[in-house]
Parts: sequence; C-alpha cells; structure tokens
Amino acid sequence: MRRYLVVALLLCSLSAQAADTLRIGSKVLTVGDSAVRAIDLLGKPDFKEPLEDEYGAYRGERWQYQADKGHITTVTIVQGKVSEIVDSSR
Repeated sequence: MRRYLVVALLLCSLSAQAADTLRIGSKVLTVGDSAVRAIDLLGKPDFKEPLEDEYGAYRGERWQYQADKGHITTVTIVQGKVSEIVDSSR
C-alpha cells in the first residue's frame, strides 16, 4: 500500500511545478525579476492573457511559453515583475 502512495505522489509532482526560479540554459529567471529579463531569457511569449482583480481592473499578465511535447512554462507578470513561475507538462 505504501508503494502505491509513493508512486501516486511522484506522478502528481511531475505534472506541474511552481517554483521561485526557472533555469534557462546557464541563466536563471527568478520571481522578482523584471518582465524585460523574462523576455530576454525566454523570448516573446506564445500566448498572453490579461489578469484582472475581482473588480475587473487590470492587474497584470500571464505569459505562456510552449516547448516541445506539451511542455508549458507560465510566467505571471504583475507591476512589471515576475510574480509566479509554473513549469508543467501535459
């Protein structure tokens, strides 16, 4: 039974990973870096989605970068800075 629990937890951890950093080659993108640095490291996003608060006011953007075989990196930009990095695979 314990073996099945460990396998299930490993599978869940492989699907999506939120982190404070993302390695791109020999460089690192970190939460708090500027949006300009994110573009310098990752390039132009494949998809941009505006973020709104509960009143409909503009809060920032969510940028998605799609790599090969369903690998997606999502970078959330708030006030010109990286606020969240999610690295996931489908």
